Amino acid sequence: MKVFVTGGSGFVGRCMIQMLRDRGDEVIALARSQQAAKMVMELGAKAVRGDLLDEQAMIGGMQDCEVVFHIAGFLSTWGKYQDFYKTNVIGTECTLAAAQAAKVPCFVQIGASASVFNRQPLSQIDESSPLQQPNFSPYIATKSIAEQRVIAANRIGFRTSVVRPSWIWGNGDRALPQVITAVKTGQFVWIDGGNYPYMTTHVMNVCHGAILAAEKSTGGQAYFLNDGDVVQFRDWITTLMQIAGVKVNSLSIPRWLAWNMAGLIEIVWRIARFKNEPPITRTMVRLIGQEVTFSDRKAREELGYRPIMTRDRGLEELANLYY
Repeated sequence: MKVFVTGGSGFVGRCMIQMLRDRGDEVIALARSQQAAKMVMELGAKAVRGDLLDEQAMIGGMQDCEVVFHIAGFLSTWGKYQDFYKTNVIGTECTLAAAQAAKVPCFVQIGASASVFNRQPLSQIDESSPLQQPNFSPYIATKSIAEQRVIAANRIGFRTSVVRPSWIWGNGDRALPQVITAVKTGQFVWIDGGNYPYMTTHVMNVCHGAILAAEKSTGGQAYFLNDGDVVQFRDWITTLMQIAGVKVNSLSIPRWLAWNMAGLIEIVWRIARFKNEPPITRTMVRLIGQEVTFSDRKAREELGYRPIMTRDRGLEELANLYY
């Protein structure tokens, strides 16, 4: 199979290229910089220089491809809405347009479970939950809009689908070092003691699910992907910190207070035009400060999805990196 990958030099993209190459697939990856090009070539992919707004570069790279895996996106808990919109929405629209112009028959986007997040805890939801565009989170809003664009583009001869992971983790994870830094600098505080159920998706399970979607989805569908189990958020973070050799304090604040503090701090940051990110934002509180559990039954039934990386084995791999 010949495939085109956006975001190939990123955390998920590197895993995707490796998994595809291990299968014997030919991979062409979009690269914004020389450094990114070098990285994807070292993984065995052919690099095409350009960005998500460069349709012509993508059209050229997509020639004779059977699948586009659209992984690139802007993930942050803080920033200007227009920056998120440019990458997550316009970038997706351009990638869709390029794929259609190049006559690629299948398009799979790595979306986010957060696309259905509002302010309320979500317990064992499924794909019937509506997409949300909350005004407090440009990340959630634009990932939601991007998914809408992908699903709406589905038609005969152009199958589109979206997979929705939650807290993607594993070797090369960007979130873990940030949490470690927050703990070490005394900026980490539990919300509601971290005592709520939570779900994660190992990066290998994300890529596995996306490949299954390319092979088996009927098109126009979204699929939640998880690691097959539920963890208590406090236990999850404590385990990760133990692996990193860092002790987490027990300081905790109620969620309502964290939410209101985040809103106030965001106002201060906007008025003062501080360049650095706030210590807490409402997006951050929403993503990791309350229950997130969902069913992956649809992916299991329609795609034959089963996690290929267990939590224990994934944690063992992380431990090997630190010791």
